[in-house]
Amino acid sequence: MNNSSYTLWILVCMAVFLVLVTGSCQDSNSTTSVTIDPRERIQSYSGNPHYLAWGDVPVFPLGPTGYHSWAPISRPGTADFIDQMDRLTGVIDEIDSPHVRGFMRGLPYDPMNHLHDGPVDVVLQPWVQMDDGRYDLERFESSWEERFVEYLDAALDRRIVVAVEIWDDWSVTRGPGGQYDPGEGAAWNAHPFNPLNNVNYDEDVLPVETAVCNAPFYSTIPSLSNIEPVLELQKRYVDKILNIASEYPNVMFNISNESRAHLDWSRYWAAYIGERLQDDILIGEMPSTNRRDGGGECEHEFNPLTLSTEPGYTYVDVAQGVSGHEFGVAREQAIGGGLRMQEYRRAMTDAGTERPLIVSKDYTRGPDGGDIVLWSRFIGGAAAARFHRLGENHGPEISDFQHDAVRRLGKFIARVPFWEMHPAPGLLEELPESADANVLASDSGNIVIQLLDGSRSESLSVNLEPGNWSVEWIDPSRGDVIDEYEVTVNAKPYQFEIPGELDHWVLYIKP
Repeated sequence: MNNSSYTLWILVCMAVFLVLVTGSCQDSNSTTSVTIDPRERIQSYSGNPHYLAWGDVPVFPLGPTGYHSWAPISRPGTADFIDQMDRLTGVIDEIDSPHVRGFMRGLPYDPMNHLHDGPVDVVLQPWVQMDDGRYDLERFESSWEERFVEYLDAALDRRIVVAVEIWDDWSVTRGPGGQYDPGEGAAWNAHPFNPLNNVNYDEDVLPVETAVCNAPFYSTIPSLSNIEPVLELQKRYVDKILNIASEYPNVMFNISNESRAHLDWSRYWAAYIGERLQDDILIGEMPSTNRRDGGGECEHEFNPLTLSTEPGYTYVDVAQGVSGHEFGVAREQAIGGGLRMQEYRRAMTDAGTERPLIVSKDYTRGPDGGDIVLWSRFIGGAAAARFHRLGENHGPEISDFQHDAVRRLGKFIARVPFWEMHPAPGLLEELPESADANVLASDSGNIVIQLLDGSRSESLSVNLEPGNWSVEWIDPSRGDVIDEYEVTVNAKPYQFEIPGELDHWVLYIKP
């Protein structure tokens, strides 16, 4: 090869290399040109710990759903998690931004809740089941472990963030003496830790009866009843979950689902898990609220506000504290939930315990308010949002809606530097009399306003600094920009006229 040919060959190789590198790193829909390194861990974002990051890349996880959180792992005949993950991945790929990731929940054991699923042929529990139907809580079922690993592998391959839940309250507090008794084969009646259902201890060690509050299962820790034979088996299960799941960088741990336990129980497991994991692994909790003022359903202090400032937790799952159970209709969830998340954020700022607020499930999950609620989680200051399972009367069209809603919001989030932003209600000077709003803003001037129930010919006043601003009015139900223009602000506040008759607008203002 002569010198000129060799030089040309080198230049071609360099050009190909540059194309490959820039092609993999740049993203036209993103505010930065970055990629997700799957070896990096999901954690709080160092630049703003109210948000999440995958390694150094700020991310906002979003999720639709098709099943209960336990079905993909424990019900192999009910849930095809590969199909579910592939569908979610298709939505995230269409959003095409490293800052928007898929979000799922996974409960590794089955709480025997058949109320919403109908007949279930196969239930795969973590523990070995004996010939007489009872479980041996000292031995783990190999086929369950294989399925759990397959689930986590598939999620990591698709860059999906997974909240792995340790305990489920539904299976503990429903049964004889509990909130209600669903009957034989369900909830506590079928729970492997019920003494009737395992070979490891009898009812002299742990009662067969449960309770709405103060369930014996939650009293095993040293500061309560110190039931060591049961506690050691609970630890054995938690250790198994941690040994499997902590190796996955896309996993965050949630101690409970809708917990009615003692605050001491939650503190115990937060400390236990924290001692066994790296400092940057996320540990959170989802207490069940009393559906009146945000306090815990059984113990007032066991609530998201308390957990926001408690040591041992690195995020808080506020799903129950901002839900329809607490606030009712979609508009009230959006506004009331936003105000409550502001309260949690203020408490964290005062205590120096800033951490992400996660909404792992929303019950308003269809066209009758689902867009309002989902967008309110983002604009209200949460760090991740996800719809809950389909309801008893829902068909596949609700799952279709959820995927479309995630796509619409995700495409918007991909354009916004959310990791620089914070709730900023003070930017609103005046709203129409019938309207309410959530506001998210950055110090650099990006402002997102969710406006509910404003009408054409009405206006809202925003405290914009003098200068030139770009304005978009967006219909969240379609994801379309309805009106777009520029304004010059000479003095604040500035009045924006509402461009049409929608009950839900998003106004995006930026320099």
